[in-house]
Amino acid sequence: MATSLHSSSTIARRLTFSPRFSGPDPKSVSFPSQLSRTIPPLKSTASRTVVRAVAVTGSDQAMELDISLSPRVNSIKPSKTVAITDQATALVQAGVPVIRLAAGEPDFDTPAVIAEAGINAIREGYTRYSPNAGTLELRQAICRKLQEENGISYTPDQVLVSNGAKQSIDQAVQAVCAPGDEVIIPAPFWVSYPEIARKADATPVIIPTSISENFLLDPKVLESKLTERSRVLILCSPSNPTGSVYPKKLLEDIAKIVARHPRLLVHSLYLN
Repeated sequence: MATSLHSSSTIARRLTFSPRFSGPDPKSVSFPSQLSRTIPPLKSTASRTVVRAVAVTGSDQAMELDISLSPRVNSIKPSKTVAITDQATALVQAGVPVIRLAAGEPDFDTPAVIAEAGINAIREGYTRYSPNAGTLELRQAICRKLQEENGISYTPDQVLVSNGAKQSIDQAVQAVCAPGDEVIIPAPFWVSYPEIARKADATPVIIPTSISENFLLDPKVLESKLTERSRVLILCSPSNPTGSVYPKKLLEDIAKIVARHPRLLVHSLYLN
C-alpha cells in the first residue's frame, strides 16, 4: 500500500519541517514509507510555525503536518534579559564597546580552584547520572553551609539540588499552583517571574512599590491584594533588581499576614 504511512517498505526518506527560523540543524522526522517528494511550506499557523506537507508515492494528496506550539507555550513572552544580552553580544562582535548590565553573571572567569575541581571530577569518572535530589555529599555540604553561615538547620533529605535558580523556581511554582491560582509579585521584579506563573497556568498579580519606600512591599497593600486564590508570594531580600533589603520588623509584619493565609506560600531567593 504505497499511500499508507504504515507501509513496511524498507525505503525511508527523511521529511524535514522547519519553524519560522532557519538554522543549520533543522528538525526532521522519519516515515517508514516511500516518500516521493516534499512540498514547500503551505502556510504559517497562528503559533508562527511553518507547516510542510508530504506527498506519498502513488497519491495525489498531500498530508499536512501540524507542528504548532501549545497555547501555554505561546503565552510565554521572550525574556527581555536574554534579548538585551543578545543585542549587547552582537554589538561587541561588531566592535562596539559595551558595558553589559543585562544578564546577572560575574565579569570574571570561573576561579581556577573551581575549574580544576570540575576537570578532576570528569577525569575521575564522576560523569554518571546522580540521584534526583543530588549527591549525598553535596547535600551534606549544603547543610553544613546553612548551619555555619546562616544558623539554619536542615538535613540532607530536606535539600534538593537543581541546575540553577530558574529551574528550582519554575518547578516549585508548577508543583504547587493550580489553574487560576495567583502568584503575588512585588515590582520591580525579575522578568522571569510572571512568565513562570503563566507557564503554571497561574495568574501573576503585580504589586507596585515606590522609590520613596526603598521599593519595599507595604504589608497593608499586600493584605489588600490577597484572595482565596493567592498561592505564592515572591519575596526576595535583597531584591532583584533593586537591591533593597527588608528590615527584620517589616519581615515580621509580612509574616503575620502570611500566617493568616494557610494556602499562601513564600518564595525567597538570595539567602545571603
